[in-house]
Amino acid sequence: MRQIYFYTLILLAAPAWLTAQDPVAAAMRNTVWPDAGAAGQGFGWSIFSRQYYSISNWNATGISASYTSGSGQSDIFICRDGIPGYSWYHLYLSHNRHFKKISGMLQLRFSMIRLKEQPPVLRLGGNINICWTMSQMLNLQVSIYDFPGWLLPSNATRGDPAMEFLLFHEPGRLIGLMAGFQISQLQFGPVTSGIRVNLNDKIDLLGLLNVLPFGVTLGMSWKLNGYRAKIWLEQRNGLGVTPTMQVGSK
Repeated sequence: MRQIYFYTLILLAAPAWLTAQDPVAAAMRNTVWPDAGAAGQGFGWSIFSRQYYSISNWNATGISASYTSGSGQSDIFICRDGIPGYSWYHLYLSHNRHFKKISGMLQLRFSMIRLKEQPPVLRLGGNINICWTMSQMLNLQVSIYDFPGWLLPSNATRGDPAMEFLLFHEPGRLIGLMAGFQISQLQFGPVTSGIRVNLNDKIDLLGLLNVLPFGVTLGMSWKLNGYRAKIWLEQRNGLGVTPTMQVGSK
């Protein structure tokens, strides 16, 4: 089951550098490294597509637009995912703010489910993402997926609530390490470890290993002439390969 998220975070603070958090990655629950640095002012965009488990017809495709200013970054994107005869249509609204050593993103999701020969059904959801810069080398990221499900566990509008805790360690400019775990109302896991390698200023490589259940993810980020392309290949035990591609402005 797929979910759409909207983030709205209200923090009163002076303008500061953002620790960028990708709302598309949050919505699809892709693990990406916090991108600390000066956020470019103005508008941005991206298009993305994901094919779940390769051999199935389950596909998610969408487009996003963002605006970054001294007060934060706001995003909106729309997405359709599903299979023939069963489709989800999502609208995401998100906002990212920075306060001292903490960056936060609130994402809200408005979804409409269309099942063949059935009336449409509406669903609400949302994610919360908080990144704490503990030092120049350490970042702690906490994500709460589908937080309405934690607040109202018996509500029919809830999705797939989960919490994720990730610790990022940057011992040098060329390499980064990550470890963490996820917990949901049904199970503990997966437990995740990962490594990021910066080949140069334009190309990053990512590798993740999950246990309980087992899974492997390989990713690449490529910057070129003001654009950025991201590619992930995720292998889940017993399911297959899920390729994801995202292209947009830096």
